[in-house]
Amino acid sequence: MQLVFLLFLIAIVGTMWGRTRFLKIYGQESSNLISSRITGAELAEAILRKRGVEGISIAKGEGLLPDFYDPGTRRLTLAPQHFGGSSFSALALAALQAGKAIQQHEDHKPLLWRNSAVRASIYLTPPLFVIGLFTLLIGMSKTLLPIVVLGWALVTFWNFLTVPTEVDAGLRAKRQLDEMRVFRNLDERIGVERVIGAASTANIDGFSLVASWLARAFLPWMKEKAE
Repeated sequence: MQLVFLLFLIAIVGTMWGRTRFLKIYGQESSNLISSRITGAELAEAILRKRGVEGISIAKGEGLLPDFYDPGTRRLTLAPQHFGGSSFSALALAALQAGKAIQQHEDHKPLLWRNSAVRASIYLTPPLFVIGLFTLLIGMSKTLLPIVVLGWALVTFWNFLTVPTEVDAGLRAKRQLDEMRVFRNLDERIGVERVIGAASTANIDGFSLVASWLARAFLPWMKEKAE
């Protein structure tokens, strides 16, 4: 059981570090706009066209994963602010998802492992957290809690282990950007690549992702009702 807690601790610390670093860099570059005013959707399309990747649909994302590439449906979705935005952060997130489509085009199998890890983190982490709290409340921490922690540790560590696939997608996207000569100055290139690098090493935190989605979905409605 000590090994389970160790794996869980490593994955949690790695997740916190990657997520914090990403949010910091994302915030720093989100107000900087590329001079060409190309949007995230346009950049993703241009990257795929340059690499010769066909049959990929690009759409505005909604729900838990607004920025996501689904290998099964060959659909690339971007959050509204990234789909139509021209900030360094918007372009970086679009390029990273395009890099995943390139991975599939080049038959990079770990993409499927990463996809399964992301889905597991999102859909299993919140229920495991709730079950863990419930076991503490009903006084069954010695019997059920270790099982819950084991499940949570496996999901979190699997997510942690598949992060190199994100890094690889970012590198593929950067190579295409270099060939396309999208950037007109060094500041644009450094800014976009900073966000790509930070996003590539940011683990998916399923619990906070679900919480933020619920806030986005219900806070406007609650505010409207209050008014």
